[in-house]
Amino acid sequence: MKASALLRGMTFTMACVVGVACSNKPKADGRSAANDPSAPAIVRGAPIILPSDTMKPDTAAKHAAAADEVRRELATDYAVLGSAIVFGDPNLIGASYAADARLVTPDSTVTGVAAIARTLSKLGPAKSLREFQRRPLATRVVDSTVTDSGTFIVFTKRAGADSILERGHYATMWRMHAPPFHWLITRDRLYPDPAQQKSR
Repeated sequence: MKASALLRGMTFTMACVVGVACSNKPKADGRSAANDPSAPAIVRGAPIILPSDTMKPDTAAKHAAAADEVRRELATDYAVLGSAIVFGDPNLIGASYAADARLVTPDSTVTGVAAIARTLSKLGPAKSLREFQRRPLATRVVDSTVTDSGTFIVFTKRAGADSILERGHYATMWRMHAPPFHWLITRDRLYPDPAQQKSR
C-alpha cells in the first residue's frame, strides 16, 4: 500500500515537471510567450561584421609605392643610357630600346633598335659629349606601360670647364618586357627648347 502511494506521488511529480517544461518551450519563431513571466528572456546580439566587409586594401597607396619604384628604376636606366651615348657604345644603347622602338629628333626619325643604337652612338664622340642628363617632370604608370616626360641637358667637353651644349625636352614611353622583367623604350622623342640659346 505504501509502495503504491509512493509510486502515485512520483508519477504526479513527474507530470508537473513535464508540464512546466512544456509551458516554457519557445514558440516556433524562436520567441517565448510574452505573457509568461517564467519564460527566459532572449537577447539578440548585434550581427557579426567581418573585417573584409568594411576594411578594403589601400590600393592607392600600393599604386603610389609601385610608381615610386618605377621612377627609381627609370632614373637608373636613364643614367646608363646617357653614359652609353657619351661613350658611343651601341650595344649598351640598344639594351635600353625595344626591337620596334622609334626615336624622333629634330633632324630625323629612326625606327628599330639597331638603327637607333647606331644613331645615338655617333652623337657622343662626334660632339665630344661629357654628359647627357634627363630630368623627369611627369611620369605616369599604367599597368606595364610608362609615359615619361621632362628636360634634358647635354654637356660637352671644353677647354678649362664643361659647357652646356644643348637644353631640350623629351617624351618617352617605356614598356615592361619579360623574361627577364625589365623596362624598354618603345618611343623616344628629343626636341630642343626654343627659349634656350645654345652655348658652344
